[in-house]
Amino acid sequence: MLIITINLGVSAQKNIPSPHDTTSYSIQVTTIKDKKYIGFLNMSGFYLIDARNKMVIFQSGDYFTWELKDFNGDGNKDIFLDKGGNTPERFDLLLYVSHNHFKQIEDFDKFPSPVHIKGTRFYYSYHKSGCADQNWDSDLFYIQRFKAVRLGNVSGNNCNNSGIKDGVYINKIKGEKKILIKTLPVNILAKFKNHKWGFIEHYWTTNYKNFL
Repeated sequence: MLIITINLGVSAQKNIPSPHDTTSYSIQVTTIKDKKYIGFLNMSGFYLIDARNKMVIFQSGDYFTWELKDFNGDGNKDIFLDKGGNTPERFDLLLYVSHNHFKQIEDFDKFPSPVHIKGTRFYYSYHKSGCADQNWDSDLFYIQRFKAVRLGNVSGNNCNNSGIKDGVYINKIKGEKKILIKTLPVNILAKFKNHKWGFIEHYWTTNYKNFL
C-alpha cells in the first residue's frame, strides 16, 4: 500500500471528497507502481485516493491543474501541481522518494518552467520580468535536502537596452547575494536559432560548472 506523509491532517482523512463532486476538477486516473489511483483538485487542494477510496495524499493549495512526470530522471514519476497565475509553469513539486513516499520540494515554485540539464543534477528555469516578456530571468538551481537552491542567474533586459553594449547580465548567487560576473550585448541572442531560448539553453549547459 502506498503511504505518503505530506500535509495529511486527521480531519482531511475523515472527510474524503469525491472526485465526482461538482467542485472537483482536473480528475485523472493514474497508475503508480502498478496500482490504480484517482487524483483530482478542488478548492482545498490536491487529493490522491486509492482503489479502496482511501486518501493517500492531500496537499493543500490553490492549483490550476496537475500531472505526473519524471523530474529528476530517476525513472519514477513525480507530482507537479500547477499554481497558475501570470507566470506559466510555476509548480509545487512532490518528488518521488521510494515506493511509499513522496516529498515536497521547498521553494520549487520560485523556479518556473524548469528544465533538467541532461546528465547532471542541475536545472534551469525561465520567467518573464516585464515589458511584454522582453525583460526576463533564468536561474540555475539544484535540489539539496529537498530544497531548491539557486546558484546562478541570467537576466535579460531587451526592452530598454537594445543598441548599447550590454543588456544580458550574468550573476553568481551566494546565499541571498547576487554577484555580477559578466555582461553581454543584447544582440547576442540573435545568434541562436531560438533566440533567447537557444541562448539560455546553450549558456547553462556549457557553463553550469562555473557556478559550483
